Amino acid sequence: MSIPRMATVSGRPTTTAPSRPWPRPAGPTTAGHGKCVACIFKPHCLPADLDGDSLSTFEHQIWRYSRPVKAGQTLVHQGDAIDSLYALRVGSLKAYIDEADGTERVMAFRFPGAIIGLAEPYQKQWARSFAALEDSWLCRIPLNAIHDSLQRQLIRLMSDCLRREYESHLTLALTSGSRRVVSFLLELSGIFKALGQSPGHLRLPMTYLDAASYLGMRHESLSRTLSQLQKQGLIRKSGKEIHIDDLPGLNRLKNDDAVVPAADRFITRPKSDDGSPAADPGRTDTRRRAII
Repeated sequence: MSIPRMATVSGRPTTTAPSRPWPRPAGPTTAGHGKCVACIFKPHCLPADLDGDSLSTFEHQIWRYSRPVKAGQTLVHQGDAIDSLYALRVGSLKAYIDEADGTERVMAFRFPGAIIGLAEPYQKQWARSFAALEDSWLCRIPLNAIHDSLQRQLIRLMSDCLRREYESHLTLALTSGSRRVVSFLLELSGIFKALGQSPGHLRLPMTYLDAASYLGMRHESLSRTLSQLQKQGLIRKSGKEIHIDDLPGLNRLKNDDAVVPAADRFITRPKSDDGSPAADPGRTDTRRRAII
């Protein structure tokens, strides 16, 4: 089954409920016009080194595919054939895989400026599904539009993407649940700052269930950890808005376990048959965290 064109993006329902809009990038943007020359993300996109006629030719190849994708719509499905990359200008997406038991496991989130598919352009099929968390805007870049002059930039972008995914999955696999939450908040703070927004006021486009799935922990464990951070005066949580009151304090906690939820300190872990502590069901299964 081939990828649906942007004009016929699948509307298969997802489990994601529409959320508050992701903050728009500061400065001018040309979402809807397909003009790379005025796009604030051009220095970090495929046509970064193009200008003049070569840039105009590239724009002409992709402009008609630039369009909005509604919250809850699936951009691409796991197993679909790959024939394009997608540049995200406005909004946010989640990448997820369908487990054998029918559940959905969130593998990544994507925000403005990201290029969807950098980890997969030389594969034949999408290894993950991508769905819009909110109303978003994407440019579809057909693979046949990526000519030789773009190969160097493509390799550079792929390398950066794989490095970031490796670092992210390493954090998720090798740290405690509390550290994962703190690292996640700091990562979002950095993204907000890069988009010209306040790094201390986070409006989450994803649900807490999606965030817990991504972090490899139970929803209850995520809620307890956020409550503990709030009790320590580090954050204030109101619905899907999180205010970071002590950014240096969060950075200090990133490298230690001082943020273990109080309730967890008194939990007696079940024993396995050999007497050793059983695995924490809230911890990440690192086998599921392979980079794809």
